This record gives sequence, C-alpha cells and structure tokens, in this order.
Amino acid sequence: MTTNPISPKEKKLRNLRKILWIVFSAITITILLVSSLSLPAALLINKTTSFSALFNNETGMVLLSLLAIILVKIAVIGIICLLIYFIFKYRLEKDDDLFL
Repeated sequence: MTTNPISPKEKKLRNLRKILWIVFSAITITILLVSSLSLPAALLINKTTSFSALFNNETGMVLLSLLAIILVKIAVIGIICLLIYFIFKYRLEKDDDLFL
C-alpha cells in the first residue's frame, strides 16, 4: 500500500486545525461548566416545581438571557478560531513568512 506524501503546508494546516479544535473545545467546555451553575441556583432561588414555570417570571428571563449570552460567546469563539485558521491558510498559500 502506498500513501500520498503530505506536503509541509498540509501538515501545518492539519496541526493548526487540531490546535484550534482543542482551544475551541476547552473554552467551550469551560464556559458551559461555569455557566451551568446558574440553572441550579435559579431553581433554588425560585423554588418552582416545574421547569416550564421557571420561564414565566423574572428569574426565568435572566436565565434565558444568560443562555443566549453563552451561545453568543461560543459562536464568537468559533468564528475567531475559523478566522485564525483561514488567515494562516491564506498566508501559507502565499508562501509568506507566517510571523512577519
């Protein structure tokens, strides 16, 4: 079996993708773990018996806004990682020095 040789550019881009996926997943997991404390806290403060009744008052609206902020943060982090990848890919394709 013969395998196609991988060019140095493809190898660099593959390594960069791996690094960016690790960074994205680490930041996302951290955001989710830190923000996951808000749901039990809201349930304890509100003392509602059903989850749907939680969103009918001010505590529920705060919780929904926190959830929206979390999703926006994750989306922004993903966009930043994609921009970093495409900038490096563009610079590698132009054969410029990466760190000028």
